[in-house]
Amino acid sequence: MRSHIYLAVLGLLSLTLYLGLTDLSKDFNWGEGYSKRPILEYLAIYFSLFFLYTLACRSVFKSNWSQKTFWVLIAFGLLFRFAMLPSQQIQEDDVYRYLWDGKVFAHGINPFKFAPEEINKYKSLKIQDPVYFHSHYGENDQNELAILNDLKWENDITLQYMERINHPDIPTIYPPLAQYVFRFSQQINVDSLLTLRIIFLAFDLMGTVFIILALRALNLNQNFSLVYFWSPLMIKETYNSTHLDIIGISCLCVSIYFLIRKRMVGSIFFLALSVLGKFYSAVLLPFYFQRVWFLAQENRQSGTVTVTIHLILFCTVITVFYLPFIDIGERAFDGLKAYSVYWQSNDSLFAILLYTLKNILKGMSTEIPIFGNSMILAKSIMTLVILAAVAYLILKRAPKTNSPEIWVRNIFLVMVLVFLLSPVQNPWYLCWTVPFLCIFHSRSLIFLTGLIGLYYLDFYLDYQDITQYSVLVAWLEYTPFYVYLLWELFRSKKIWKTTE
Repeated sequence: MRSHIYLAVLGLLSLTLYLGLTDLSKDFNWGEGYSKRPILEYLAIYFSLFFLYTLACRSVFKSNWSQKTFWVLIAFGLLFRFAMLPSQQIQEDDVYRYLWDGKVFAHGINPFKFAPEEINKYKSLKIQDPVYFHSHYGENDQNELAILNDLKWENDITLQYMERINHPDIPTIYPPLAQYVFRFSQQINVDSLLTLRIIFLAFDLMGTVFIILALRALNLNQNFSLVYFWSPLMIKETYNSTHLDIIGISCLCVSIYFLIRKRMVGSIFFLALSVLGKFYSAVLLPFYFQRVWFLAQENRQSGTVTVTIHLILFCTVITVFYLPFIDIGERAFDGLKAYSVYWQSNDSLFAILLYTLKNILKGMSTEIPIFGNSMILAKSIMTLVILAAVAYLILKRAPKTNSPEIWVRNIFLVMVLVFLLSPVQNPWYLCWTVPFLCIFHSRSLIFLTGLIGLYYLDFYLDYQDITQYSVLVAWLEYTPFYVYLLWELFRSKKIWKTTE
């Protein structure tokens, strides 16, 4: 069967499943029927989609460039997204914070300033403990709290969404570019999930265009973009879960393209935007400076001066975006601090390290704070491992030739490592590696984008009150992946090289 016809058949089957998933999502109603939620049915659809996706990937990997195949994959990728746009949230609630942040920012109030819980307690605290209230909040703060309290009661939808915000006692953690996107969504259509998803679609399509351009610049088959554009993980987490990662991912895709084309001003600029969308890509900055240095040497320019100029550009972009929010000083980072210290979810290697440290440190007394807190110690160790890996790739694996594939490969390796060592390995975090899989066809990582769907099994076990098995979920997700990864690496030391 010709590749485009075969792909069209897989696309039609997948589209049917996406439409079914959107219909199934109607049974996920907030605050009710938890034990009756069709989570197992959802998982059956997700893994069916992933099976069709792997067949499509295999077909594309084995086929030569075909314009017909390309337009088939683009057409169906768009149809998948349109099918999911009207779906109801399945087990995810981060979007309600996005909508509230956008509403706060749209009314001229710093979204980093107040935790939602402060607005919830505004009236009771003002009445029951006026001394504390007036001593803790200045006149301007009181006026802003009054405005936010009125906004909360603006309509039934706003009130419902406000009450659905998770961790309401913690101020927002989302960086400035994300806040501008949330605000823009609110200015177009208040409290609209659909509007926010359409904006995310614009970012998604921008990322797709630059993935295709990057493949072309590397003389690779542009049909490999299917790995990203048909990914069930990307589609579910962007158009159903409505996670903001697509903002940073799309900007990173643009940045990588400019890095390949040696346009380092644009590359650094979009890397800064990626960081401002979500901090995840900040660890990549050293590789960009290394590329700047090499290009400066190639052009017989001063590497130090050129790197300094690009560093100033990066810092300037970050500073300009943060200016509207720094009037509250370091409080703008309170949410980020809480996330950095306390968050842990769906982790694999970090969970093993933390368990080991807890047993080692049990009963031990120490005057050094970091050694008295196994969580902080574990996070510090993983951070050092990542930094050591970055240093190793910079110093020992620096390209001997000015080949862009080497830089992209090193960046990919770090993004994978950051995910695998992270204390937070939620499915949408893995999305950051998917664009790179269009270039580096690691079957084990593609496999993981399917396995990680088991994350949602934990909700089912919780709702059925069989939480004793919850500890097995992460093992089911990651054990097959690590076995496959080790086999993949053993089978071929060239697995990370660009597929030709």
